[in-house]
Amino acid sequence: MATSSSPFSGYYIKRNKKNDKVSRRLLFFTLLLSFYILGSHATSSVLEQHPKWAAIAASQTNIHNVLSGRYIIEFDETYQGTSARFVQELEDDNDRIKWKVAHDYNTESIFRGISVQLEHTNFYVASDNNDRQHDQLLAEHRVIHRVMEKNHVKRVYPVVEVQRPIIEQYSTADPDTGLVLAPDVKDLPFSHSLTQVDRVHTELGLWGDGITVGVIDTGVDYYHPALGGGFGPGYKISLGYDLVGDNYNVSDPSSIHPADTPLDSCITSGSGHGTHVSGIIAADDKKYNFTGVAPHVKLGMWRIFGCKGSTSNDLVIKAMILAYEAGCNIINLSLGGVNSWPEDPSAVVADRISKKNVTMVIAAGNEGRKGVFMVSSPSTGYDVISVASVDNEYSLQPVLSIDSTNEKFPYVLSSTTHEFANGTLVAYSDDSDNNDGDACPGTEPENDLTGHIVLVKRGLCEFDVKAKQVADAGGIAMLVYDQDGSDVFKPSTENAPIPVAAVSHESGVVLLKLSVEEGPVPISFSTQLHQVKISSAGLVSRFSSVGPTYDFGMKPDIAGVGGFIFSTLPKRQGSYGILSGTSMASPYIAGVCALYLQAHGPDKDPLFVRDQLQNYASEVPAAGDRKNITLDSPIRQGGGLVQAYDAIQGGIHIAPGKISFNDTVRYKPQTVTITNMRNQAVSLTLENIPGVPVDPYNLPSFGYAPVEPAPSTSTITADLSFESIITLGPGESHQLTVSVNGFSEKPSPNKPYPIYGGHIRLFDAQQSSSGTVQFPYMGVIGNVTNIPIFDNGFPLITNMKQLISHDSYKLIKVANDTTEYIIKRAPGEDNSILVVVRFLMGTRNFIADVLDSEQALIGTAVTSNNVQRNTMDGASMVVINSWNGTYIPNKFDYESHQVPLQNGTYHLRWRALRLMGDPSNTESWETVTSKPIIVM
Repeated sequence: MATSSSPFSGYYIKRNKKNDKVSRRLLFFTLLLSFYILGSHATSSVLEQHPKWAAIAASQTNIHNVLSGRYIIEFDETYQGTSARFVQELEDDNDRIKWKVAHDYNTESIFRGISVQLEHTNFYVASDNNDRQHDQLLAEHRVIHRVMEKNHVKRVYPVVEVQRPIIEQYSTADPDTGLVLAPDVKDLPFSHSLTQVDRVHTELGLWGDGITVGVIDTGVDYYHPALGGGFGPGYKISLGYDLVGDNYNVSDPSSIHPADTPLDSCITSGSGHGTHVSGIIAADDKKYNFTGVAPHVKLGMWRIFGCKGSTSNDLVIKAMILAYEAGCNIINLSLGGVNSWPEDPSAVVADRISKKNVTMVIAAGNEGRKGVFMVSSPSTGYDVISVASVDNEYSLQPVLSIDSTNEKFPYVLSSTTHEFANGTLVAYSDDSDNNDGDACPGTEPENDLTGHIVLVKRGLCEFDVKAKQVADAGGIAMLVYDQDGSDVFKPSTENAPIPVAAVSHESGVVLLKLSVEEGPVPISFSTQLHQVKISSAGLVSRFSSVGPTYDFGMKPDIAGVGGFIFSTLPKRQGSYGILSGTSMASPYIAGVCALYLQAHGPDKDPLFVRDQLQNYASEVPAAGDRKNITLDSPIRQGGGLVQAYDAIQGGIHIAPGKISFNDTVRYKPQTVTITNMRNQAVSLTLENIPGVPVDPYNLPSFGYAPVEPAPSTSTITADLSFESIITLGPGESHQLTVSVNGFSEKPSPNKPYPIYGGHIRLFDAQQSSSGTVQFPYMGVIGNVTNIPIFDNGFPLITNMKQLISHDSYKLIKVANDTTEYIIKRAPGEDNSILVVVRFLMGTRNFIADVLDSEQALIGTAVTSNNVQRNTMDGASMVVINSWNGTYIPNKFDYESHQVPLQNGTYHLRWRALRLMGDPSNTESWETVTSKPIIVM
């Protein structure tokens, strides 16, 4: 297991007098915050042990998002009846339950079934545990078991919440004045020169004609002139539907009020996300000469988000099916949730649609700051295109000026700040190296803040908390600077009592130095938009999620331009704005796919299209100063930044367009097929271009908690063997086998399991303009089955009283000092305990066995499948489940199910299947056994 000075091996802080109290309070706060994600009672295992139960949502990132009483039921292929008939049969089986059909799926070969809600669950199964809620849940699960026992039911999934897409917003136009550009702005920040889209337009004359692109998103302002000015036949946006309405609440199905058109009509809320996405694909703007990637496509929009909040996976599935049935050639989903297991039901449906010759393009996610294995589903699907983000060349941003020197720095207002007044700047703390807890509770300012704008460093507590601390000390506004980097970010605030804005780390250091040397610094804030060069232009965006999947499939697949993207917004939001996210990169790739399909036919195999984009992508360089390795890792960039012209014109095809060698224990050579699609012979020279490795771990600092964000500090490269020259005649194919002979160096013991990778480049000297084709590879050094699943000291048992009353650093010690735990079933007594788990790594199976006093197995308390690892984020630091002493006996039928334990002494034995482990091999399970639990 991990070694660390802290009981939480993943929670590393600089221990000093200034921030020690802040860090302790923060960690305790994260535990309390995590408590709201209480897992379901142990009765969940009643379902999860059934072979037809396909729960994917048993992780800290989404277990609290399982929507009670709601299920997706997939029919078997042999079922010929209607949904109404199926529901009637269910109600005939138990007339105490009313089944309400939320969505009817009736598309052969894609998905046939229903999404249902148990409308009346006023029933329960009596037991001796004095927990009516538990008994009702148990009864509900028994009903679902009866559903799964029906021959014509293929699978049952839980309905889970899908979070609203998170984006970084940098600037938007004023609704009254439009874009207010500074005099030095000559061009708007379009990105087509980075991707050769400009050449496709001008040299090939391709604009997306004849291709239909479906978008599943927040709706669209189709009245925007750049998007056609209307909806329906004859308009650019001619297809789609509003599945939810403005006031949709994911927790209340009755709040759904569909509309015939997918108009984003949100007035006081909403991000304009779907309008921005639509503009990236297909805008044709005359006012600012802004052209989307494929402005002649026909667009469809299926709205699945209301003006606020999230949506659900059954709606995502419904929208995908509707877009497929409408005849879309391409479907874009700039949405998802972290789940690096590929079995999520939305990913399964996306794969099935892809097999029907519809190209599925999906954002990889914006969790790049949280380390490896953080790709979002449904982009984890095997046959979809998962899209990473690369930063644009420059942006449009307002600037602040130092009055005395006229030096200018870009700034961004927080999500709840609309204006920022001029004033004098002072620093909360004068030392930029030892102020990670700046303005967090328990700290004191080093300067008088009264009446000043206060400079605060980002970190350790939320911006709203910092703003309140500053306001309480007399500050009139807060200017946050980042912990690193030269680009600005958008602070997320909800109830900050004073205006909040942000600048980059580099800008903050300059302002801090001036404040320390000269005292309060007069500064002015301009609302004009200036052209600002992006220091990370052409690099993978720092927010872009990092792969691979837990089965070591390479994700993401390809990169689009997604950082600092200019596009359309609803007219009420100023009509134009600059947003960042893989949400922006995904529609960019969807547009490129439309150009490709126009050139080569709308029925082109989606996997062929994906391969071709990867084959001709531009390899993205690594950030930082590198001596020998210049490329970034494929688990960040996929095949690289898309190059539309080369992909369309390229006459060499490599399939598959990516390979994974797995780990060094399960390694085997990989084979790709190289096809010459030209009408003349070609001779290709091959070489290995290694990328930087990704170092998931730093044992001395973090133990086996993945480092956030994942660094690339080592220099390990793979020695590959393959043919150095291949000659192919017209139409000829050749199978190329690639083997790993060894590595340039051994991994550091302190940085185990490095993920290596690179690109194999094939160069045709006869085609100098587009003569380079390539494919990425990756692998892991070491036996990944040895990676620990549980953090030090976990799982542990506690109760709410212990959780609240003890310093978080002492929580594990308190649990370990306890000789026994007690579940009292008497009225008014504690009738449950809390099981706290911190997963360092994802696990395909997590099981809590129940043992008797002699530690003999008598049954199972909890079973969870496809668990996502925990992160350092406060809401996902740990998983907390309650257990009330019920279990599933070793031998049971589906009528008895979960039963209460008799009074006595027991143990819980927690087991987690290690990565790539064999469930039948006891060595593949990591196991922890609890101290005695007394039921009385």
